[in-house]
Amino acid sequence: MGEARAVVDRFYAAYNSGYSGDALPQFDQDVTTVDPAAGEMHGIDAFAGYLAGFNRGFPDAKLNLGRAVESGELVAIEGTYTGTNTGPLASPQGKIPATGRAIVLPYMEVYEVRGGRIVSHNIYYDQMAFLGQLGLLPPPAAAGG
Repeated sequence: MGEARAVVDRFYAAYNSGYSGDALPQFDQDVTTVDPAAGEMHGIDAFAGYLAGFNRGFPDAKLNLGRAVESGELVAIEGTYTGTNTGPLASPQGKIPATGRAIVLPYMEVYEVRGGRIVSHNIYYDQMAFLGQLGLLPPPAAAGG
């Protein structure tokens, strides 16, 4: 395992221990994060706010690493995000009340690490699967009617 993977592993360990503030030192002050719903975020403060929002919504959340591939400064992760939605979630339309539902959300992440810090972080997940698991999508229309 190289330096880049070790940095990402430290982030995962800190996040999964429930002390997400301890996860932040793994990130560069000027980190760029891209999330399908939140869009592009610049800087550690924006990323810290992003983490805080998910931690409020899913206080028991875990990042479950399935596979990791490292090539130089890049680390690609395939995993699942698990947790129970017991707190409100922020959305572009305002706060979404807790649903009480547990989720198992597959995701991919690509990290770029330089100088022992994560400088970019791209997250990929199916937003419809996320909303569906939370029960926030209307039921499918009946066929033929």
